[in-house]
Amino acid sequence: MKQRQWFAGLFTVVMLACVVFLAWYIPAVSDRAFRLEDIKKSLETSQGRERKQQFEYDKVVAEIPEIQAELDLIRPQTEAAQQEAAALKAEKKKLRSEKKDLQKQLDNAAGQEGSADE
Repeated sequence: MKQRQWFAGLFTVVMLACVVFLAWYIPAVSDRAFRLEDIKKSLETSQGRERKQQFEYDKVVAEIPEIQAELDLIRPQTEAAQQEAAALKAEKKKLRSEKKDLQKQLDNAAGQEGSADE
């Protein structure tokens, strides 16, 4: 009889340990499975972004020689336009100076005319 009580007590302790283990194990596995799935989706999203960025990068790299050729064609025109702009600025400055001189002459002539009338 003592052996049966000892066996029943041992069985109860083992079953209790199993229940405690399962009570911990099931949520832990569920949580890890959820996190693993979340990480997989995140990884797939990141890989998709990486593929898209790589495609865009390759496209831009392929266009570089074409754009460089266009720049080489436009560069002389740009330099000519800059020189023309500098020449026009110098001419504008010269014309302003001439206008100022003519305005002074006009004012002097008007002043002399006004003093001659008096």
